[in-house]
This record gives sequence, structure tokens and C-alpha cells, in this order.
Amino acid sequence: MKKLYHYFVYLVLFFYCSFILLIQVYDQGYFKSETIQQIKENYALPFFEQNWSMFSPNPPMGNHYFLVQFSTVTQKSDLIDIQQLIRARSYSSFFSIDQRLKKYFSGCFNDIVKLQRNNIKIQDNPHISQGLESIVNYSKFVFQNQTDFQSLIQPQDSVFIKLFLVDEQLNTDIHLPKTYTTIYTELDKLFLIQQH
Repeated sequence: MKKLYHYFVYLVLFFYCSFILLIQVYDQGYFKSETIQQIKENYALPFFEQNWSMFSPNPPMGNHYFLVQFSTVTQKSDLIDIQQLIRARSYSSFFSIDQRLKKYFSGCFNDIVKLQRNNIKIQDNPHISQGLESIVNYSKFVFQNQTDFQSLIQPQDSVFIKLFLVDEQLNTDIHLPKTYTTIYTELDKLFLIQQH
């Protein structure tokens, strides 16, 4: 009986390894077969493909970031990626504090998008969204470093921001080359500061 059990285990392992090898060779393009394609789509991928949703229910499928443009009645700044420095520093060390800032910005992005999907008008009252309020407050710090733009504006000008939410979505088909679909959401005329 013990010998029969060993043969059964060896047989299962042999068929399993042969099946996986057959699918891998097929994926490399060594031959074409409609039957193998059906087996792959109906059996191999549903059971053997990695599924990270077990560890991360909604894994990120692209990049989210903010672009800001400062403006007055007569002047406009260039578009500024307010997270560029944070992203660059976060790649230097896995345990960098900038990793937390990136996660916080992502939470702000999701908060704004969630409210917009529910048709809540946050543009006229940014205090409804904690995410938008945080980005507007952070933009005040960014504005302090924009000396070129500050030299163009008058002492009593009100400064507004135009905020672009940039969503670069990664294609979901793992067999295609990586490509991004970029979606822009615009929030215009958000009051930032009154010059004195």
C-alpha cells in the first residue's frame, strides 16, 4: 500500500510539472495550439496565476500624483509636480520618511476621487475633503519657493491654484508590454492665499 501511495504522488507531480512546462513553452511561442490556449485560459491561469489581492485587496495599478499651477488675474506659473522631490527621495531608501508622505498623498488623491465619484462638489468648498485641504495647505509651502512667480505678482493679488489629479493607469493584461493610460482631473480656481 505504501508503494502504491508513492507511485501516486510521483504520478501527480509528473503530470503537474509536465502541465506547467507545457504552458510555459506555449507562452514562449514555440508552438501554437487552440487546445493549449483553452486549457491555459480555463485551468492554468485561474488556479496557478499569482493573485496579490490576498495580501493587498486593491493593489495600485499605476501612478497617482498632483500637478499645481499658481495663478492670479493676470499671471500664471508653469505646471509644478509637487511630489517630484518626495518621489525621488523615496526611491533612495526603503525606510525613508518619504515613503509615508507618498502614502499620505495617495490617500489624499483617493479621498478627492471618492468624493467626486459621489458627485460632491468640492471645488467651491475644499474643506469638505480632508485630502484636498491637505494638498492646498501643502501648496502654500510650495508657493513660498516659487520666487520667479512671486516677483511677477502685485502686492494685493489673490493667488489661486489650478490642481490637476494625474492618474497613470497601468494596463491590466500581464502579457502586453507595460503602457500607461493617463487621465487628468482638473480643479480650477482654488483660493490659496492673499498677498500682503
